[in-house]
Amino acid sequence: MLFARPATRRHDRDTISPLRRATRPAALLTALVSLVLLMFMTTEAPTAAPHAPRKVPDKGMLTKGATLFRQHCGGCHTAGTTGNDIMPLTRHLTVMGLEAYIDGQGIIFEHMPRFDGTPEDRDAIAAWVMVTLHGKPYADPPSAKLPQLPFAIPAFDMQKDEYVLLTWNTLGMKCITDCDAAYSYLPPGNALGAVLIKRGEKPEMVTEGVRLTYEAPEGFRFPSRHTEYWKYSASISGRQLPADTSTTGRGMDGTLDFNPKSATFEAAGIPVVPYSDDGTINPYPLFSVKAVDRVTGKQLARTEVVVPVGTEMSCWRCHGGGWARPEGTGVSLTTARSILTVHDKRSGTDLVARADAGKPVLCQSCHPDPLLNAKGDPARLNLPTALHGFHVNYLKGRGAEVCANCHPDSNAGFTRCLRGSHGKAGQTCVSCHGYLEDHALSLLKKEAELGKTRTALFMRDVKPRLVDSVDAINARTPWAQQPDCLTCHKEAYERPAKTASAFNVWTKDGSGLYRARKEMTGKVPCIACHNSPHATHPSDNPFGRDRDAVQVLQYQKLNAAIGAKGNCKVCHGPATKLTPDMSPHHPMR
Repeated sequence: MLFARPATRRHDRDTISPLRRATRPAALLTALVSLVLLMFMTTEAPTAAPHAPRKVPDKGMLTKGATLFRQHCGGCHTAGTTGNDIMPLTRHLTVMGLEAYIDGQGIIFEHMPRFDGTPEDRDAIAAWVMVTLHGKPYADPPSAKLPQLPFAIPAFDMQKDEYVLLTWNTLGMKCITDCDAAYSYLPPGNALGAVLIKRGEKPEMVTEGVRLTYEAPEGFRFPSRHTEYWKYSASISGRQLPADTSTTGRGMDGTLDFNPKSATFEAAGIPVVPYSDDGTINPYPLFSVKAVDRVTGKQLARTEVVVPVGTEMSCWRCHGGGWARPEGTGVSLTTARSILTVHDKRSGTDLVARADAGKPVLCQSCHPDPLLNAKGDPARLNLPTALHGFHVNYLKGRGAEVCANCHPDSNAGFTRCLRGSHGKAGQTCVSCHGYLEDHALSLLKKEAELGKTRTALFMRDVKPRLVDSVDAINARTPWAQQPDCLTCHKEAYERPAKTASAFNVWTKDGSGLYRARKEMTGKVPCIACHNSPHATHPSDNPFGRDRDAVQVLQYQKLNAAIGAKGNCKVCHGPATKLTPDMSPHHPMR
């Protein structure tokens, strides 16, 4: 069984108007952490679990926290008494949120002095305030066991079938904001790519005379029943959209159009959400993809592919509120209002008033963003840089676990999106993207080169961790310049060491991205055989080990890249004499 959601509305029961209550000082003091950052990472490779649970503080730590509070904070704050009481100022926070606030105070905003204690002192103070005074848990409860969802492998006859249909999701995980009554920066809109191969000793890429279609599974065909995006689409996306249709005009079924530039079939803007009509949540719905002859209508091939979508953004850890959904996912409207309140105070905007008037904004209406091809205000920081560049000042000194505060990659969370070969090898976000400091500086430096405002403010207290200085950081544009796979895999495509790092070597532009790159013949996309980013084969899906591996199991009965272990016959036909060492694509094992 999937986790059941309540029969009532998906969001917490707040409406946007009562959010006016959050204009209290408690909400206004939270220029903190956890807006979802927009990028999915894979980094330097600590072998320990990247999201190990926090240890519960002992009595000695809590006692020390009380003493340190009096030393560091008692000059201005009281604790539960008259005066500048710390209790109402922190009641919306978690332990981690207060740790972050202590870390960041006095760096960007100067209403409080910088904290001059150690990280251990910070943690002790935060634990005493939140655990002892507020009675809040020190850490999340143990993660629930996720459902293992059934699926069927489509038929394929290795001896007789003429075609192989390979399809993929372009990002490996697409998030949606799903707090549309307040704001949005990730509206529903996923993407599929596909190639159709005619099998034979010299396989042919089929580009003409065929029609490729996709179809959502039962229960996922009416996303407007489960999110409020379509209610506010005129305000968020500039026009009122038909229910269950994205800004690109795509629906939950349709065609994949041939793109002569990439020589692949593509469908961008599929508005999938993780909520099913039966009241359950599934971040990994399986879509059916078919290829038919345009003239005869005969089905040539059929397969299935995960179209991943998540809402696990834990902004509440610092901005208050809680998960929107009891399963542990979604941004609640309480949390969203807290974020808007801070933004209004710090940036002079009127986002709360707009939301209260039923006119929520798309963040990219001001902040440019290559992901949505949003021009925004060119004088402002692009959205990925603004998010990472601001929040790094509150989250310095952490490991890969910090990424999971905004991305759905915690191995104890609901989504667990790092389900590919890199994650299984013990690599984390740091291996490719660097620590948060490194990642943020690479974005900020590019914006600084363009003369953008606030970059100096955000950068002045941040030091890189994987290179010696900011001068050694290579600036990059988000989404277009990502870690280059060949930094670790080299031209010979050998398996790199577990400690390999791809940080600071970026693709020149979008043409070098993994999802756009092709093997040595220049015909087959790497992603067609190896699967989506963060889900490369051998994959291990948290909702069923082989859920991302339907195609490789269909064609070769092996959860590994297409053609691995001598399976050249998948494309080259049952009579092929090819062996892995003869591969025209790249060296194979």
